[in-house]
Amino acid sequence: MYMFLPFLIALMSAVALFLGKKRVGFSLWLLLLIVSVAWFDYHSTDPFTLSF
Repeated sequence: MYMFLPFLIALMSAVALFLGKKRVGFSLWLLLLIVSVAWFDYHSTDPFTLSF
């Protein structure tokens, strides 16, 4: 996943809420939650390949 995607969604959600568009803001916030959980699941299931 792209690193900027959660930050971009959070910014769009904050701007929408600031402008008074509650439904859009909360929908974007829900999308942010889904993307964050999916990103965490993607990265937390990979084993560490540490070489000392």
